[in-house]
Amino acid sequence: MLTLPFLPSGATPRRCPPWLRRQAHAYLYWLAFLLLLEPGNVLRAHQAGHALGWADEVLRIAVAALLGSAATPLLLALSRRFPLAGPARWRHLLAQAASAAALAFALIAIAGLLAAWIYQGRWLPTPAQLVDQLVADFSLLLCVLAAYLAFVHAAQLFRQRGAVPAATVTLAAADAGAAPACAPPYLTRIEIKAQGRSSYLDLATVDWIETQGNYLALHAGPQQHLVRDTLLNLESRLDPLRFARIHRRMLVALDRIRQIETAANGDAILHLAAGAELRVSRSYRAALRARWQRPDVLL
Repeated sequence: MLTLPFLPSGATPRRCPPWLRRQAHAYLYWLAFLLLLEPGNVLRAHQAGHALGWADEVLRIAVAALLGSAATPLLLALSRRFPLAGPARWRHLLAQAASAAALAFALIAIAGLLAAWIYQGRWLPTPAQLVDQLVADFSLLLCVLAAYLAFVHAAQLFRQRGAVPAATVTLAAADAGAAPACAPPYLTRIEIKAQGRSSYLDLATVDWIETQGNYLALHAGPQQHLVRDTLLNLESRLDPLRFARIHRRMLVALDRIRQIETAANGDAILHLAAGAELRVSRSYRAALRARWQRPDVLL
């Protein structure tokens, strides 16, 4: 059997890192957008009496696509930090819109700086040039950023929809007193990284989970472990008979609850076996009480 000379026998080529694939997809997205605009740019230049050199246009499009794809990590961070699910969806949507507008302004300003430096031999564009660029491109660029965010949220929703039916089947089977035909692969442990070392935490020891910035804090007795993930993503992989949401930023292990106390403002207070007290948002109170009273959640 023939083998490639640069690969040892039995070896397989390394896969492209996920971050590099994301950047390549983002570059192609921006490249397609710029190529769609190019006929209009050429037409306007001819009407103004300025011929566009193909070499300059290729360079401009390549650099602009690279600049746009550089914003991909920020857009992904926005989608994770402000998910469009749960009771805060409208506030998160407003935060994403404001952030996208700020990002569009920053991209236009950077593009103006590069254009002045490369094509005009100047360090800074004039205020009039910057205003003209904002008037011409701001709304269009904002739509492109919004479309990219919409693609990201659609992909997240598609992944979540694949997990929701499995949880629904499990709960329905438990209501009927029958075991599901094929149990979904819920997480039983999670990888913990600390000081350059990796270990695994058994989720059966976790009392509750809450968001802390870009991390999740898993509380297991007196210990707290940080994991880089989103609450929505982790919740979709947890057994719904063991964990329930009590707040937009918090999950609790149902078998750790010892008492549910109704608060005066419509919320509720959870008293856990370990002594901790957690506040339940009123929008989750009724569903939590119904699930906690089920005889099959205390496994």
